[in-house]
Amino acid sequence: MTFSAEKFKQQFPLFAQSENRSLVYLDNAATTQKPACVIDAISDFYLHSNANTHRSSHRLARRATEMVEKVRRDAAAFLGAHSPREIIFTRGATEGLNLLANSLCAGLCPGDEILLSTAEHHANLVPWQMMAERYGLKLCFVPDEAGVPRFDRISEVLTPRTRVVSVTAGSNALGIRTDLHALRKALSGHDLVWVLDGAQLAAHDVVDVASIGCDFFVCSAHKFYGPTGIGLVFGRESLLQGMPPWQGGGEMIANVDLLSSEFAGLPHRFEAGTSSLASIAGLGACIDFLARQNRAEMARHEQILQQYLHERLAQVPELVMLSHGEDNLGIATFVHPRCAAVDLAQWLDGRDIAVRVGHHCAQPLLRAAGHTATVRASIAAYNTREDMDRFIAGVEEFLLQLDTDGVEAAPQPSARSTPVAEHWSPDDLSALDLDELRRRHNWQDRYRTLMGWAKAISRKEIIRSQENLVRGCESSAWLVHRCEDTGVHRFAIDSDSRIVKGLGALLLSLIDGQASDAISRDRVLSIFDELGLAQQLSDSRSNGFRALLDRAFELLES
Repeated sequence: MTFSAEKFKQQFPLFAQSENRSLVYLDNAATTQKPACVIDAISDFYLHSNANTHRSSHRLARRATEMVEKVRRDAAAFLGAHSPREIIFTRGATEGLNLLANSLCAGLCPGDEILLSTAEHHANLVPWQMMAERYGLKLCFVPDEAGVPRFDRISEVLTPRTRVVSVTAGSNALGIRTDLHALRKALSGHDLVWVLDGAQLAAHDVVDVASIGCDFFVCSAHKFYGPTGIGLVFGRESLLQGMPPWQGGGEMIANVDLLSSEFAGLPHRFEAGTSSLASIAGLGACIDFLARQNRAEMARHEQILQQYLHERLAQVPELVMLSHGEDNLGIATFVHPRCAAVDLAQWLDGRDIAVRVGHHCAQPLLRAAGHTATVRASIAAYNTREDMDRFIAGVEEFLLQLDTDGVEAAPQPSARSTPVAEHWSPDDLSALDLDELRRRHNWQDRYRTLMGWAKAISRKEIIRSQENLVRGCESSAWLVHRCEDTGVHRFAIDSDSRIVKGLGALLLSLIDGQASDAISRDRVLSIFDELGLAQQLSDSRSNGFRALLDRAFELLES
């Protein structure tokens, strides 16, 4: 059975929609698109089987219950579990990791150790941090180099007090694969439990928990072509039997009186409340869908693409690659010294190329690498070489614009530790022409104009403080205000993003240097909408503009 990315893509209705026919979707590490069979299964559940499970004897309830338990059996086979009792349905990997952190740590003693790595998604850091604080546990970390964990040195941090090792099978930020065979060997003989965050791995490899040797495995369906709102936790039955439930309520109990309760058996004792039944139906269809594919050839296709992408990106001048093409789960991550990641991502969006920008819920890893935000392109089996070429062309076109504009590398922050914010000076925005923006008839031209307007905003180290940081912007932005003796309001803004600077210049051109009675919030929003920016900018970016606007008017009123 061979694999064709083009034929595979035809099974995904989103790409057949008129507005998406030219879409290059490279945000698969965040979520994958859904095949028609998954969408149909969700619809079919609501059309023919909608009822709660396990609690009623009527035929709809029986049908729903049969569906859920069949999907549980299929999920056990999908992960290589010995029994369906080892499969727990959750709302996603995040809930699964919270479940394990709460239930496993409840039986630990103060001073016991939990071993993590710097490459973890926040979902595999924050729950353990919360439990460590609650129970007096100690968090330890695998040795790393610039944030990248050295699992080959894990024996250096394993101690007799290590009770839980919870690590990723593959980094969502850099695509690094963990050597699971070597990790299993290093952990053998230690009295601990091994939790594996497989959210990224399950999207690209056939998973066999018995072969891996982990005690618990967590993943989310929406990462491997399934629906959102449903995740899987595999746990060894012997370990699950001894764990207390995390949440209480219906479905997870056998008997309740006023002062105590008897919990249900596995796996239902960990599934309080009504599950996302339609999503479970979609998960079942997704597992069937993947079983019909040549998974080995899918993985080979993805590896060829990601290696090609890394090779091409490495040839782009000045681009700083954080990811590598070897042992990679289809993720390319990079920065450029002369632009904010968000500016490039927004430019690509204007070319109908979807990537992700930010810290990717892996802040400790990126900070250790010396960055706060990166551009991430992530591959799925429906991507093609043509997608890679369009993406590269979009990156190169954007960088060529930077060269044309003569943009210099951003200066490093000064060594001054306590800037004197009151000494700032407003920028001269008199040369900005609102009618120039009005004359631009498409988003690309308006984007270029706004990027040009960014040059009017000077870098201001003295206002770059937490006190002046605007909350809600997709990229860091700082805003200050003062009222002159004449009653005129003056503002100054700074940002690491050129597009945020451009939007800030637009805002300040309407309110800076004006008296209170000449400043109108409604007028600003009206012009913003008139220019069509709300329709073109991402929700977070347009909300960022509104965050600037809200902060400006807060300062006016204070």
